[in-house]
Amino acid sequence: MEISVGEIIKTKREEKGYNLSEFAKLIEISPGYLSQIENGRKTNPKLGIILRIIHELDIDIEMLLGIESAEDNYLSRIPSLLKLTLAKERNLKTLSDPNVLRKINSFADRVLEAKYILDSPELYNLFLEDISIQTENTLKRYIALQYLIMSNNEKDKNKS
Repeated sequence: MEISVGEIIKTKREEKGYNLSEFAKLIEISPGYLSQIENGRKTNPKLGIILRIIHELDIDIEMLLGIESAEDNYLSRIPSLLKLTLAKERNLKTLSDPNVLRKINSFADRVLEAKYILDSPELYNLFLEDISIQTENTLKRYIALQYLIMSNNEKDKNKS
């Protein structure tokens, strides 16, 4: 039996002690819309809504979307040319900042140099995996921090 995205959201919401109306207000959507998501009638909500839901309920997006592991990575379902185009556009935008470019080059140099420091291919692969996990966890913390800052700014605007 397969568990739907809506069922996961509803279960996590109830675990956190939110009723439907409270949680809908927290993520800035109507209770009816949230109910439709939870009951599977709304199957394609906007990404911003999904991101607010997973942030507030502390849900792992890979688990929510049923993405298994690297073997079944969702990117493998996107045509190669589209992946390349998206990556190139995002990367060029990011790398246009000289300070960012300098830091990324420095980081890449250290990662590549570690290959020669760690003679064992197994250890180097573990090292790369560890860097990947730490990067992902750090990114999640900064996304949460960004969300808190935006929420506080919004609250300050409403007080004015």
